[in-house]
Amino acid sequence: MRTLVVASLAAGLLLPERAAAQSRFPLKRGLPAVAARPACAPAAAARAATPEQRRAARELAQRAQQAAILGDRNAARDQLRQAAAVDPTNPDLAYQLARAQEAVGAGDDAKREYCRFVALAPAAPEAAEARERISVLGGPTQAAVPEQAMAPFRAGAAAYEAGRYAQAVSAFANAIAAQPDWADAYYDRGLANAARGQRELAVADFQQYLRLRPDAEDRQVVLARINGLRATPLSPSAALSLGLVVPGAGQMYTGRKLFGLTTLAVAGGAVAYALKSGTVTERYLVTDAEDPFGNVLPPYEATRQVQGRPYRTAGLATAGAVAFASALEAFVYARHANQREQRISAALLPTANGMAMRLTLR
Repeated sequence: MRTLVVASLAAGLLLPERAAAQSRFPLKRGLPAVAARPACAPAAAARAATPEQRRAARELAQRAQQAAILGDRNAARDQLRQAAAVDPTNPDLAYQLARAQEAVGAGDDAKREYCRFVALAPAAPEAAEARERISVLGGPTQAAVPEQAMAPFRAGAAAYEAGRYAQAVSAFANAIAAQPDWADAYYDRGLANAARGQRELAVADFQQYLRLRPDAEDRQVVLARINGLRATPLSPSAALSLGLVVPGAGQMYTGRKLFGLTTLAVAGGAVAYALKSGTVTERYLVTDAEDPFGNVLPPYEATRQVQGRPYRTAGLATAGAVAFASALEAFVYARHANQREQRISAALLPTANGMAMRLTLR
C-alpha cells in the first residue's frame, strides 16, 4: 500500500485546480436604476398676448374647427398652429393643436404641444389625458447605463471568474465610482473581497448592497453571509494541533467537513491495514538441538512461519503521513483564509489507488 500512496502523491501534483471555480459564488449582473429622462423639455416662459391678439387667435381657432368639420385635417392643424403662435399662453389652443398634430401623424409635434398644455394648465381636466399621451408618444424614457460604468463592471466580472480577485475589486470600485447607487456592483465587490480574505471590506460592501436594495429577495442569505464573515478568525495553530491528534480534524475545524471525513476514513483504513493479520517469518534461537549422534549442538538461529501483522509498519507509516499532511494543509488554509487570497496550497485527496496531492497555484 505504501508504494501505491507514494505513486499517487507524485502523480497528483499534476492535477488541475477545479474546486475553487466550482465553489465560487455567482455574481449579480443586474443593471443600476438610472434616472429617467424628463418626458417634457423645460419650456421657456411665453409672452402674454394682447386683447387684439387673443381675438385673432380665437378667429383662427374657429376657422380650424370649420376645416376639421370638412375633413381637412392639415388645414385645421395649420390654422391652430397660427393661432397658438399669436396667443402662446392659451392652454385650450395648445391642447387643440396637440390633438390636430396627432391626427395628421406628427407625433413629436403633438408631444411638444401636450407638454406645453400641461405646463400652462397642470390642473386642467384634460391634463391627465395629456400626460398619458405624452408617455405614449414619447416611448421609452429609461436612459442607458453609461459606458464608463459598464466597462469596468464587465472587466471586474471577467477578473472574478478568472480568480483574479484583487483586479476584480479594483474594477468593481471603478464601476461604483461611475455609478454610486449600483447595488449589484457592491455585492460583486463584496464577493471578490471575501475571496481575498478581506472580511471587513466584504461586510461593508454587503451592507451597502442591502441599504441600496432593502427589499432584496436574497436579504436573509446576505445577512447570513455577513454573520459568517464576522465570525472569529480561524486559528492556524488550533487547526494544526487538531489535525495531528485526529486526522481530518483540522479540515473539520476550518469548515470543510467532507474533506475532513474523507481524510479520517483514509487514515482509519491505513490503521486497519496495519492491524491486518497474516503469516510472517520469525527468527528464534535454538538451544536444545542435537546432531544425529546425540551430541548437543551449540545454540543457533532459525526461522519459522507464524501468525502476525506483516503490514503494521507500512500501515502505520501511511496513517502518520496522512495525519501530518492533512494537519499541515489545515494550518496553511487557516492562515491564508485570515490574511489574504490563497496563492498556493496543497491538499491530500483520496483516489482509487491510495492518496493524491492537489497543488493549487494562482
